Amino acid sequence: MKNNHIKTFSTGEFADLFGVKKDTLLYYNKINLFNPAGIHSNGYRYYTLPQLDTFSAIQSLRSVNVPIKELKSYFDSPSSTRLNELASRQVENIEMEIHKLKENQLFLSRLMEVTNELQKVVIGELILKELPAESVLYSSSKNIDWDASVEALSHIYDEFLIEVGVNGAAAFGSVLNKNNLLNENYLQADCLFCRMEGPGTIKKPAGLYAIYYYQGSYDNIKNAYSYLLKEIPSQKLTIAGDAYEEYLLHSLVSKLEEEYITKISIKVNPQE
Repeated sequence: MKNNHIKTFSTGEFADLFGVKKDTLLYYNKINLFNPAGIHSNGYRYYTLPQLDTFSAIQSLRSVNVPIKELKSYFDSPSSTRLNELASRQVENIEMEIHKLKENQLFLSRLMEVTNELQKVVIGELILKELPAESVLYSSSKNIDWDASVEALSHIYDEFLIEVGVNGAAAFGSVLNKNNLLNENYLQADCLFCRMEGPGTIKKPAGLYAIYYYQGSYDNIKNAYSYLLKEIPSQKLTIAGDAYEEYLLHSLVSKLEEEYITKISIKVNPQE
C-alpha cells in the first residue's frame, strides 16, 4: 500500500485511499459514525492503519445503499446476527427497487411502442390484421357508464391505475362487449383494461381483428362504431368478439382533444 510506512494519515490522505471526498469523512465525524483517531497539536485530524478495516466495512455497506441511520445503529453494536438482519432488510429494499425499475422500464417501452405505432397509423380506414393472443388485465369496476359524472369516472380511472400501477397509463383502454356493440350502446363499457403480464391477467384471444384508428373527441366516437358496423359486413366478415378501445394519443402527447387517437380492435370471422 502506498505510504503504508506512515503511521497516521491526514484527512485528505485517508479519503484518497478510498476514493471518497474529504467532506465524507467530515460528515461521518459530525454524525459520530466514523471519527478520526485523534487531532495533531496543529489542530489537524488524523487517521491510523487499524481504522482502514472499519472504514472499509462502512463503505461496503454504503455501496449497497444501506442508509446512514441504519449504519450508525449497527456499528454501535455490530454482530453477525444484526448484520444478517440488516442484510435481509436491504435485500427486501432492493427487490422493491427492482420491481419499480421493471415497471418503469415497461412504461417507457410501452410509450416507445405506442409512439412508433402512431407514426404508421392510417386514420379512418378499416384494417384487417392477424393478432397473437396477449395478456390483459381487466378492471374490478364493471359496467362503466361514460355518461357518468367526471368525478365518478375519475374515481374509476384512479382505482384502476392503482390496480395496475400508474405506469399502466401507457397502455390503457376500455372494453365494449359484443352485445352492447351490436345494440349500438356505445356509452356502456364492460370494463377498463391494460395490456400487461402478471397475476390476474387473462388472454385476449388471437385471431383476425378489424382495426380502426379514430381521431377526435371521445364524444363523437359513435361515428367510428357506426362506420365499423357497416364496413365489417361489407368485407364479408362477422363480429366475433368485444371491441377493445385503446387510447394511443391522449394527454401525454397532445393538449387538444380533437387530436386524440383511439384504436378500436374487434375480433372478426369470415361469413359462412
